[in-house]
Amino acid sequence: MNGLRRKLPSANALFVFEAAARHENFTRAAEELNVTQPAVSRTLAGLETHLGAQLFLRGKPGARLTDDGLLLKEVVESAFSQINGVLDQLQERRTGKAQVTISVSTAFTTHWLMPRIAQFQQAFPSVDLRFQLIPGPVTGPTAGVDIAMRYSSASETSGRFVMREAYVPVCAPGYLNPPPQDGPALIRLDGEATEGVASLMPGLGLRREGQLGFSDYAVVIQAALVGQGIAAGWMNIVSYWMNEGRLVPAVNELVFPGRDCRILSRTDGANADVVQAVRDWLVDEIQSDLRKIATLYPPLGVDSVLKPRDYL
Repeated sequence: MNGLRRKLPSANALFVFEAAARHENFTRAAEELNVTQPAVSRTLAGLETHLGAQLFLRGKPGARLTDDGLLLKEVVESAFSQINGVLDQLQERRTGKAQVTISVSTAFTTHWLMPRIAQFQQAFPSVDLRFQLIPGPVTGPTAGVDIAMRYSSASETSGRFVMREAYVPVCAPGYLNPPPQDGPALIRLDGEATEGVASLMPGLGLRREGQLGFSDYAVVIQAALVGQGIAAGWMNIVSYWMNEGRLVPAVNELVFPGRDCRILSRTDGANADVVQAVRDWLVDEIQSDLRKIATLYPPLGVDSVLKPRDYL
């Protein structure tokens, strides 16, 4: 291993490279690693200089891997996966609990899973749940995780169908009764267009100036919960708060962007049966929430969210 140490500027450079290669975006890698984007750039530039090879093509949007970068990514991912697997086994021997890692958004974790974590622990007392959290769009490879929630085209059939992607404008109860004198505010995710949500509410006089924007959708929903405005509420994220009465539809109209929400899961290897059981619990709980909302708000037609397009 002395030879390997000489070939790398630091072991940390591999962790930074793996995150940047997986996201193909230095900013998202920095968010995951809890460092600044310039720190990621410097580390990767130093790695490239040390190796004498260009690993990324910088540009907008994101950063694409070169052939050398793809070669290194494949090997690093495989090595990290093997190391992670062995560490999980050692942890399981010590605790007696099976580790299950899920890749989901920070918003889903904060606003859907955390409020019912006691239910999960009761259902799976021998499972140690770990997270790969995604603050932005829910994309990216699923290597190294047991379960991943992803959006895909309607023609995609991998994984288990959860629901059709759908959102409804939501706000705190009473926010529109009466509406703010200067007009309701729109809370948006940075980089997302707001015309779609605004077009559903032509008579409300939405404020075009002073809109609130956040880089993490979890904060968007939190702002709506505390009465700061109206947000696009993705149904698999806001279902818990809608059933609790903490968020209500601003209009009785669902929007279907055209994708499906699916849960991908590992089907072989150690504890595969536990992974499948956790996956099924997630799907059943999400769908149960949506059925309750269909009863609470019949005009929304939430039942259609649960039906793949083939059945519509």
